[in-house]
Amino acid sequence: MSNRIIVLGAGMVGTSCALQLQRAGMDVTLVDASDKVTETSYGNAGMIATSSVLQLNNACLWRALPGYMLNRSAAVRYNLPYVVGNAAWFVQYLKQSTTSWDKYGIRSLSGLIGPSLVAHKQLMGQAGIRQRLAEKGWLKLYRNEASFVSGAYERRCLSQAGVDLVELDQQGIAELEPDMNPLFCKGIWVRDSASVDSPGAVTEAYRKLFQARGGMFYLDRIQSINRFEQGYQLQGSRGVLETPQLVIALGPWSNDLLTPLRLRLPLVYERGYHQHFQAVADKTLNRTIHDADAGYVMAPMEQGLRISSGVELTERDAPATPHQLTQVIPRAQQAFSLGTPVEVEPWLGSRPSMPDSLPLIGPSTRHEGLWFCTGHGHIGFSTGPVSGRWLATHIAGQPVAEARPFLPQRFDL
Repeated sequence: MSNRIIVLGAGMVGTSCALQLQRAGMDVTLVDASDKVTETSYGNAGMIATSSVLQLNNACLWRALPGYMLNRSAAVRYNLPYVVGNAAWFVQYLKQSTTSWDKYGIRSLSGLIGPSLVAHKQLMGQAGIRQRLAEKGWLKLYRNEASFVSGAYERRCLSQAGVDLVELDQQGIAELEPDMNPLFCKGIWVRDSASVDSPGAVTEAYRKLFQARGGMFYLDRIQSINRFEQGYQLQGSRGVLETPQLVIALGPWSNDLLTPLRLRLPLVYERGYHQHFQAVADKTLNRTIHDADAGYVMAPMEQGLRISSGVELTERDAPATPHQLTQVIPRAQQAFSLGTPVEVEPWLGSRPSMPDSLPLIGPSTRHEGLWFCTGHGHIGFSTGPVSGRWLATHIAGQPVAEARPFLPQRFDL
Protein backbone atom coordinates (compact mmCIF):
# COMPACT_ATOMS: atom_id res chain seq x y z
CA MET A 1 0.00 0.00 0.00
CA SER A 2 1.11 3.57 -0.71
CA ASN A 3 2.77 5.46 2.13
CA ARG A 4 0.54 8.51 1.57
CA ILE A 5 -1.83 9.24 4.42
CA ILE A 6 -4.11 12.07 5.55
CA VAL A 7 -4.75 12.91 9.20
CA LEU A 8 -8.02 14.74 9.82
CA GLY A 9 -7.83 17.01 12.86
CA ALA A 10 -4.90 19.18 14.03
CA GLY A 11 -5.52 19.17 17.76
CA MET A 12 -2.98 17.56 20.07
CA VAL A 13 -3.95 14.01 19.10
CA GLY A 14 -4.07 14.59 15.33
CA THR A 15 -0.89 16.66 15.26
CA SER A 16 0.90 14.01 17.30
CA CYS A 17 -0.29 11.34 14.85
CA ALA A 18 1.06 13.41 11.95
CA LEU A 19 4.45 13.82 13.65
CA GLN A 20 4.78 10.14 14.50
CA LEU A 21 3.68 8.98 11.04
CA GLN A 22 6.13 11.43 9.49
CA ARG A 23 8.88 10.03 11.70
CA ALA A 24 7.96 6.53 10.45
CA GLY A 25 8.67 7.66 6.88
CA MET A 26 5.15 8.27 5.63
CA ASP A 27 4.02 11.08 3.33
CA VAL A 28 1.61 12.86 5.69
CA THR A 29 -0.93 15.60 5.06
CA LEU A 30 -2.50 17.12 8.18
CA VAL A 31 -5.90 18.71 7.55
CA ASP A 32 -7.88 21.09 9.72
CA ALA A 33 -10.42 23.87 9.26
CA SER A 34 -8.33 26.34 11.28
CA ASP A 35 -4.67 27.18 11.69
CA LYS A 36 -5.34 28.32 15.27
CA VAL A 37 -5.78 25.92 18.20
CA THR A 38 -8.87 27.26 19.96
CA GLU A 39 -10.96 24.17 20.69
CA THR A 40 -10.46 21.08 22.91
CA SER A 41 -6.65 21.13 22.80
CA TYR A 42 -6.64 24.78 23.84
CA GLY A 43 -9.10 24.79 26.72
CA ASN A 44 -7.89 22.01 29.00
CA ALA A 45 -5.90 22.37 32.22
CA GLY A 46 -2.61 21.61 30.47
CA MET A 47 -1.86 18.62 32.68
CA ILE A 48 0.27 15.59 31.89
CA ALA A 49 -1.15 13.69 34.82
CA THR A 50 -0.19 10.21 35.98
CA SER A 51 -3.32 10.20 38.16
CA SER A 52 -5.53 9.96 35.06
CA VAL A 53 -5.01 6.19 35.09
CA LEU A 54 -8.11 6.04 37.31
CA GLN A 55 -10.97 6.86 34.96
CA LEU A 56 -13.86 9.12 35.97
CA ASN A 57 -16.42 6.31 35.87
CA ASN A 58 -14.72 4.49 38.71
CA ALA A 59 -16.45 2.61 41.50
CA CYS A 60 -16.94 5.81 43.53
CA LEU A 61 -19.28 7.23 40.91
CA TRP A 62 -22.29 5.42 42.39
CA ARG A 63 -21.79 7.19 45.70
CA ALA A 64 -21.64 10.56 43.96
CA LEU A 65 -24.72 10.07 41.76
CA PRO A 66 -27.37 11.22 44.28
CA GLY A 67 -25.59 14.56 44.54
CA TYR A 68 -25.93 15.06 40.78
CA MET A 69 -29.65 14.30 40.53
CA LEU A 70 -30.90 17.81 41.37
CA ASN A 71 -28.68 19.13 38.55
CA ARG A 72 -27.11 21.82 40.71
CA SER A 73 -23.65 20.31 41.20
CA ALA A 74 -20.58 22.25 40.14
CA ALA A 75 -18.97 18.94 39.15
CA VAL A 76 -21.65 17.63 36.77
CA ARG A 77 -24.63 19.25 35.03
CA TYR A 78 -26.80 17.56 32.43
CA ASN A 79 -29.44 18.19 29.82
CA LEU A 80 -32.07 15.54 30.55
CA PRO A 81 -33.22 15.03 26.92
CA TYR A 82 -29.59 14.58 25.90
CA VAL A 83 -28.99 11.96 28.60
CA VAL A 84 -32.22 10.13 27.71
CA GLY A 85 -31.31 10.23 24.02
CA ASN A 86 -27.96 8.62 24.83
CA ALA A 87 -29.30 6.26 27.49
CA ALA A 88 -27.43 3.21 26.14
CA TRP A 89 -24.12 5.07 26.44
CA PHE A 90 -24.80 6.11 30.03
CA VAL A 91 -25.98 2.62 31.00
CA GLN A 92 -22.71 1.14 29.76
CA TYR A 93 -20.73 3.92 31.44
CA LEU A 94 -22.37 3.19 34.79
CA LYS A 95 -22.25 -0.58 34.31
CA GLN A 96 -18.48 -0.39 34.13
CA SER A 97 -18.16 1.69 37.31
CA THR A 98 -16.90 -1.24 39.34
CA THR A 99 -13.76 -2.15 41.22
CA SER A 100 -12.96 -4.92 38.71
CA TRP A 101 -13.27 -2.52 35.79
CA ASP A 102 -11.14 0.01 37.66
CA LYS A 103 -8.33 -2.54 37.80
CA TYR A 104 -8.67 -3.24 34.08
CA GLY A 105 -8.81 0.48 33.25
CA ILE A 106 -5.76 1.26 35.36
CA ARG A 107 -3.75 -1.53 33.73
CA SER A 108 -4.79 -0.33 30.28
CA LEU A 109 -4.30 3.39 30.84
CA SER A 110 -0.98 2.95 32.64
CA GLY A 111 0.61 1.78 29.39
CA LEU A 112 -0.67 4.89 27.60
CA ILE A 113 -0.17 7.50 30.30
CA GLY A 114 3.08 6.21 31.80
CA PRO A 115 5.35 7.20 28.85
CA SER A 116 3.47 10.43 28.07
CA LEU A 117 5.64 12.90 29.99
CA VAL A 118 8.84 11.58 28.43
CA ALA A 119 7.23 11.74 24.97
CA HIS A 120 6.14 15.34 25.50
CA LYS A 121 9.57 16.35 26.78
CA GLN A 122 11.17 14.92 23.66
CA LEU A 123 8.80 16.82 21.36
CA MET A 124 9.07 20.03 23.37
CA GLY A 125 12.84 19.86 23.11
CA GLN A 126 12.64 19.34 19.36
CA ALA A 127 10.12 22.19 19.03
CA GLY A 128 12.20 24.52 21.22
CA ILE A 129 9.51 25.05 23.88
CA ARG A 130 10.82 23.20 26.94
CA GLN A 131 10.37 26.41 28.96
CA ARG A 132 6.59 25.88 28.77
CA LEU A 133 6.81 22.71 30.89
CA ALA A 134 6.70 22.78 34.69
CA GLU A 135 7.44 19.56 36.59
CA LYS A 136 5.92 20.53 39.93
CA GLY A 137 3.04 18.05 40.13
CA TRP A 138 -0.47 19.13 41.09
CA LEU A 139 -2.57 19.33 44.24
CA LYS A 140 -5.96 17.86 45.09
CA LEU A 141 -7.24 19.82 48.07
CA TYR A 142 -9.96 19.13 50.63
CA ARG A 143 -11.87 21.68 52.69
CA ASN A 144 -12.86 19.23 55.43
CA GLU A 145 -11.74 15.94 56.91
CA ALA A 146 -14.84 14.03 55.78
CA SER A 147 -14.23 14.71 52.10
CA PHE A 148 -10.59 13.67 52.49
CA VAL A 149 -11.69 10.38 54.05
CA SER A 150 -14.13 9.83 51.18
CA GLY A 151 -11.19 9.97 48.74
CA ALA A 152 -9.45 6.97 50.31
CA TYR A 153 -10.40 4.58 47.49
CA GLU A 154 -8.96 6.89 44.84
CA ARG A 155 -5.71 7.28 46.78
CA ARG A 156 -5.42 3.55 47.29
CA CYS A 157 -5.94 2.83 43.58
CA LEU A 158 -3.39 5.44 42.53
CA SER A 159 -0.81 4.29 45.04
CA GLN A 160 -1.20 0.68 43.89
CA ALA A 161 -0.72 1.91 40.31
CA GLY A 162 2.62 3.45 41.27
CA VAL A 163 1.53 7.10 41.17
CA ASP A 164 3.75 9.24 43.40
CA LEU A 165 1.37 10.64 46.05
CA VAL A 166 2.20 12.65 49.15
CA GLU A 167 -0.46 13.38 51.76
CA LEU A 168 -0.38 16.96 53.07
CA ASP A 169 -1.76 18.69 56.13
CA GLN A 170 -2.51 22.41 56.23
CA GLN A 171 1.11 23.27 56.93
CA GLY A 172 2.34 21.10 54.08
CA ILE A 173 -0.07 22.81 51.68
CA ALA A 174 1.14 26.23 52.87
CA GLU A 175 4.76 25.27 52.26
CA LEU A 176 4.00 24.42 48.63
CA GLU A 177 1.53 27.26 48.00
CA PRO A 178 2.25 30.04 50.51
CA ASP A 179 0.03 32.59 48.71
CA MET A 180 -3.11 30.46 48.98
CA ASN A 181 -5.58 31.25 51.72
CA PRO A 182 -5.56 28.69 54.61
CA LEU A 183 -8.84 27.14 53.53
CA PHE A 184 -7.85 23.50 53.08
CA CYS A 185 -7.19 21.06 55.91
CA LYS A 186 -5.85 18.18 53.81
CA GLY A 187 -4.39 17.64 50.39
CA ILE A 188 -2.69 15.24 48.01
CA TRP A 189 0.39 16.21 46.04
CA VAL A 190 0.73 14.18 42.84
CA ARG A 191 4.44 14.70 42.41
CA ASP A 192 5.16 12.82 39.18
CA SER A 193 2.83 14.91 37.02
CA ALA A 194 3.66 17.99 34.98
CA SER A 195 1.86 20.89 33.30
CA VAL A 196 2.28 23.45 30.54
CA ASP A 197 1.50 27.16 30.58
CA SER A 198 -0.45 27.13 27.29
CA PRO A 199 -1.72 23.83 25.86
CA GLY A 200 -2.85 25.60 22.69
CA ALA A 201 0.60 27.10 22.10
CA VAL A 202 2.22 23.69 22.68
CA THR A 203 -0.10 22.09 20.13
CA GLU A 204 0.66 24.81 17.58
CA ALA A 205 4.40 24.40 18.19
CA TYR A 206 4.12 20.66 17.45
CA ARG A 207 2.33 21.44 14.20
CA LYS A 208 5.05 23.92 13.19
CA LEU A 209 7.63 21.21 13.95
CA PHE A 210 5.73 18.86 11.63
CA GLN A 211 5.75 21.51 8.90
CA ALA A 212 9.43 22.36 9.42
CA ARG A 213 10.22 18.70 8.77
CA GLY A 214 8.45 18.86 5.42
CA GLY A 215 4.92 17.89 6.44
CA MET A 216 1.96 19.34 4.55
CA PHE A 217 -0.64 21.27 6.56
CA TYR A 218 -3.76 21.70 4.46
CA LEU A 219 -6.25 24.29 5.64
CA ASP A 220 -9.81 23.36 4.68
CA ARG A 221 -13.14 22.36 6.18
CA ILE A 222 -13.83 18.84 4.98
CA GLN A 223 -17.52 18.32 4.27
CA SER A 224 -17.72 14.63 3.38
CA ILE A 225 -15.71 11.41 3.10
CA ASN A 226 -16.41 8.73 0.51
CA ARG A 227 -14.78 5.43 -0.47
CA PHE A 228 -13.40 4.78 -3.92
CA GLU A 229 -11.21 2.04 -5.36
CA GLN A 230 -7.91 3.59 -4.37
CA GLY A 231 -8.98 4.70 -0.89
CA TYR A 232 -10.86 7.78 0.27
CA GLN A 233 -12.09 11.00 -1.30
CA LEU A 234 -12.42 14.04 0.94
CA GLN A 235 -14.64 16.83 -0.32
CA GLY A 236 -13.75 20.23 1.09
CA SER A 237 -14.54 23.82 0.29
CA ARG A 238 -11.26 24.07 -1.64
CA GLY A 239 -11.73 20.91 -3.67
CA VAL A 240 -11.21 17.15 -3.43
CA LEU A 241 -8.37 15.32 -1.68
CA GLU A 242 -7.64 11.65 -2.31
CA THR A 243 -5.69 9.30 -0.09
CA PRO A 244 -5.19 5.54 0.22
CA GLN A 245 -5.17 5.80 4.03
CA LEU A 246 -7.03 8.11 6.39
CA VAL A 247 -6.78 8.84 10.12
CA ILE A 248 -9.82 10.21 11.97
CA ALA A 249 -8.51 12.38 14.82
CA LEU A 250 -11.32 14.92 14.96
CA GLY A 251 -12.18 14.63 18.64
CA PRO A 252 -15.78 15.74 19.27
CA TRP A 253 -16.27 16.22 15.50
CA SER A 254 -15.29 12.65 14.63
CA ASN A 255 -18.82 11.50 13.80
CA ASP A 256 -19.63 14.44 11.54
CA LEU A 257 -18.11 12.90 8.41
CA LEU A 258 -18.61 9.16 8.97
CA THR A 259 -22.22 8.73 7.81
CA PRO A 260 -21.30 7.87 4.17
CA LEU A 261 -19.10 5.10 5.58
CA ARG A 262 -22.01 3.80 7.70
CA LEU A 263 -20.06 4.30 10.88
CA ARG A 264 -20.94 6.07 14.10
CA LEU A 265 -18.62 6.19 17.07
CA PRO A 266 -20.25 5.67 20.49
CA LEU A 267 -19.15 8.97 21.98
CA VAL A 268 -20.86 11.69 23.98
CA TYR A 269 -19.84 15.27 24.57
CA GLU A 270 -18.50 16.42 27.91
CA ARG A 271 -18.52 20.18 27.63
CA GLY A 272 -16.41 22.41 29.84
CA TYR A 273 -15.89 26.11 30.53
CA HIS A 274 -12.94 28.19 31.65
CA GLN A 275 -12.03 31.81 32.26
CA HIS A 276 -8.72 33.48 33.05
CA PHE A 277 -8.17 35.90 35.91
CA GLN A 278 -5.27 38.14 36.71
CA ALA A 279 -3.43 37.34 39.92
CA VAL A 280 -3.30 39.98 42.58
CA ALA A 281 0.12 41.66 42.71
CA ASP A 282 2.82 39.62 44.48
CA LYS A 283 0.59 36.52 44.62
CA THR A 284 1.76 33.36 42.84
CA LEU A 285 0.19 29.97 42.26
CA ASN A 286 3.02 27.50 41.67
CA ARG A 287 1.08 24.54 40.31
CA THR A 288 -2.40 23.39 39.28
CA ILE A 289 -4.87 22.75 42.09
CA HIS A 290 -8.15 20.84 42.15
CA ASP A 291 -10.56 21.97 44.84
CA ALA A 292 -12.31 18.64 45.43
CA ASP A 293 -15.20 20.11 47.44
CA ALA A 294 -15.89 23.18 45.32
CA GLY A 295 -15.63 21.47 41.93
CA TYR A 296 -13.11 23.57 40.00
CA VAL A 297 -9.53 23.42 38.77
CA MET A 298 -7.21 26.44 38.94
CA ALA A 299 -4.12 26.39 36.73
CA PRO A 300 -1.39 29.01 36.23
CA MET A 301 -1.32 29.80 32.52
CA GLU A 302 0.38 32.26 30.21
CA GLN A 303 -2.92 34.17 29.99
CA GLY A 304 -3.48 34.25 33.76
CA LEU A 305 -5.04 31.92 36.31
CA ARG A 306 -7.35 29.56 34.43
CA ILE A 307 -10.48 28.56 36.37
CA SER A 308 -12.11 25.48 34.83
CA SER A 309 -15.52 24.18 35.81
CA GLY A 310 -16.89 20.64 35.82
CA VAL A 311 -18.57 18.55 33.14
CA GLU A 312 -21.70 19.59 31.25
CA LEU A 313 -23.50 16.75 29.44
CA THR A 314 -25.37 18.19 26.48
CA GLU A 315 -25.20 18.57 22.70
CA ARG A 316 -21.87 19.77 21.42
CA ASP A 317 -23.31 22.84 19.70
CA ALA A 318 -26.01 23.75 22.24
CA PRO A 319 -26.00 27.37 23.46
CA ALA A 320 -23.53 28.17 26.22
CA THR A 321 -24.86 27.80 29.77
CA PRO A 322 -21.88 28.61 32.03
CA HIS A 323 -23.77 28.16 35.31
CA GLN A 324 -21.10 25.85 36.72
CA LEU A 325 -18.36 28.38 36.09
CA THR A 326 -20.43 31.16 37.64
CA GLN A 327 -20.97 28.89 40.63
CA VAL A 328 -17.30 28.08 41.23
CA ILE A 329 -15.62 31.45 40.67
CA PRO A 330 -16.59 32.81 44.13
CA ARG A 331 -15.30 29.55 45.65
CA ALA A 332 -12.01 29.94 43.81
CA GLN A 333 -11.75 33.49 45.14
CA GLN A 334 -12.03 32.08 48.65
CA ALA A 335 -8.95 29.97 48.01
CA PHE A 336 -6.77 32.46 46.13
CA SER A 337 -6.87 36.21 45.64
CA LEU A 338 -8.07 36.68 42.08
CA GLY A 339 -7.89 39.93 40.18
CA THR A 340 -10.04 41.02 37.26
CA PRO A 341 -11.16 38.62 34.50
CA VAL A 342 -8.95 38.55 31.41
CA GLU A 343 -11.81 37.74 29.02
CA VAL A 344 -15.32 39.13 28.99
CA GLU A 345 -16.88 35.80 27.98
CA PRO A 346 -15.76 32.37 29.21
CA TRP A 347 -14.37 29.79 26.83
CA LEU A 348 -16.54 26.76 25.98
CA GLY A 349 -15.34 23.49 24.49
CA SER A 350 -16.19 19.79 24.23
CA ARG A 351 -14.43 16.55 25.02
CA PRO A 352 -15.15 13.33 23.05
CA SER A 353 -15.76 10.53 25.56
CA MET A 354 -16.25 6.81 25.08
CA PRO A 355 -18.51 4.69 27.34
CA ASP A 356 -15.56 2.68 28.67
CA SER A 357 -13.39 5.81 29.18
CA LEU A 358 -10.75 4.40 26.81
CA PRO A 359 -9.88 6.13 23.52
CA LEU A 360 -10.00 4.54 20.08
CA ILE A 361 -6.53 3.84 18.68
CA GLY A 362 -6.19 1.54 15.70
CA PRO A 363 -7.75 0.32 12.44
CA SER A 364 -11.37 0.13 11.39
CA THR A 365 -12.53 -3.45 11.03
CA ARG A 366 -14.99 -2.41 8.33
CA HIS A 367 -12.90 -0.23 6.03
CA GLU A 368 -9.37 -1.01 4.92
CA GLY A 369 -7.03 1.94 5.28
CA LEU A 370 -9.24 3.76 7.77
CA TRP A 371 -7.71 4.45 11.19
CA PHE A 372 -8.98 6.02 14.39
CA CYS A 373 -7.18 8.01 17.04
CA THR A 374 -9.94 9.80 18.89
CA GLY A 375 -12.33 9.62 21.85
CA HIS A 376 -9.68 10.56 24.44
CA GLY A 377 -12.05 12.32 26.84
CA HIS A 378 -10.00 14.11 29.51
CA ILE A 379 -6.60 12.68 28.51
CA GLY A 380 -6.10 13.78 24.90
CA PHE A 381 -3.56 16.49 25.63
CA SER A 382 -1.57 14.21 27.95
CA THR A 383 -1.51 11.15 25.76
CA GLY A 384 -1.47 12.57 22.22
CA PRO A 385 2.22 11.79 21.52
CA VAL A 386 2.03 8.19 22.76
CA SER A 387 -1.33 7.60 21.02
CA GLY A 388 0.21 8.85 17.78
CA ARG A 389 3.26 6.64 18.22
CA TRP A 390 1.13 3.56 18.81
CA LEU A 391 -0.98 4.33 15.75
CA ALA A 392 2.07 4.89 13.54
CA THR A 393 3.56 1.60 14.73
CA HIS A 394 0.31 -0.25 13.95
CA ILE A 395 0.10 1.30 10.48
CA ALA A 396 3.68 0.14 9.89
CA GLY A 397 2.53 -3.41 10.61
CA GLN A 398 3.93 -3.75 14.13
CA PRO A 399 1.01 -3.26 16.56
CA VAL A 400 1.92 -2.58 20.18
CA ALA A 401 0.60 -5.11 22.71
CA GLU A 402 -0.28 -2.33 25.19
CA ALA A 403 -2.63 -0.83 22.61
CA ARG A 404 -4.99 -3.81 22.45
CA PRO A 405 -7.54 -2.42 24.95
CA PHE A 406 -7.95 0.65 22.73
CA LEU A 407 -8.66 -1.08 19.42
CA PRO A 408 -11.86 0.06 17.61
CA GLN A 409 -12.91 -3.57 17.13
CA ARG A 410 -14.34 -3.58 20.65
CA PHE A 411 -17.20 -1.46 19.24
CA ASP A 412 -17.34 -3.23 15.86
CA LEU A 413 -16.00 -0.18 14.06
